[in-house]
Amino acid sequence: MPEFIRPLQNHRTPRIAVIDFDGTLSLIRSGWVEIMVDLMFAELRPLTPASESDANLTAFISNFVLNLNGRPTIYQMDYFVKTLKERGGQAESPESYTQQFLDALIHKAEQRMAMLEAGECSADDLLVPGARAFLDDLRARGVQMTLASGTAVVNVRHEAKVLGIDHYFEGRIYGPGADSRDFSKLAVMKQVLADSGSHGSELLGLGDGFVEIENVKELGGVAIGCATDETHRSGQVEDWKRTRLIQAGADIIVPDYRNWHRLTKVLFPASA
Repeated sequence: MPEFIRPLQNHRTPRIAVIDFDGTLSLIRSGWVEIMVDLMFAELRPLTPASESDANLTAFISNFVLNLNGRPTIYQMDYFVKTLKERGGQAESPESYTQQFLDALIHKAEQRMAMLEAGECSADDLLVPGARAFLDDLRARGVQMTLASGTAVVNVRHEAKVLGIDHYFEGRIYGPGADSRDFSKLAVMKQVLADSGSHGSELLGLGDGFVEIENVKELGGVAIGCATDETHRSGQVEDWKRTRLIQAGADIIVPDYRNWHRLTKVLFPASA
């Protein structure tokens, strides 16, 4: 069920929706947090005093990884390299660690894609529950949708096509290119608002990352935090996601889109 965190202020009927990909629509890359944290833990544990428990070190790593969620991976690796050096380690480049992470993540994603191609699962099995009906609803209401992801744009475009959802965005699919530091979700949001002649209060933003929720609120839009249980698709809210998304400024928290109709009464009162 949706959870309303705060009253919607200066809210207009949404004309523009900017939507995250991984964890918000797609489950192809589910488990990325664990992969990244494990990589960093293996490097930091030998440099960490025995007095700092494994649990505390894991919590420390998870904290900065999740606070930077929504930005390209290179920014998380920048912070990781800084931390390694502060603890006396010999660090490789942020680009090197990014590639190590992506290699492990791509392997997991390819396994899921292979299952899909073999008919062992359906495209909807690799989507957040209710996602396709949610996209159908926004399209029927005339909301212009844009997909903005911190994952490399070439991968996002391919995976959105495989999942059968690329057409909803009519070419508006964005992510990091060759230089991932050049990409910004905030810049994407500003551009789509400018291109459509829309006001920030007509922006609807959906994501599971701290950064994109902050961006939506900075522009005056309505921010929906997606606290999805990616592993079990249970329809229950993941508490750690919920906490961070509320801290980032989310107006509404949803576990998935199975109860999207309950939100339309608030977001689109004239037509609900």
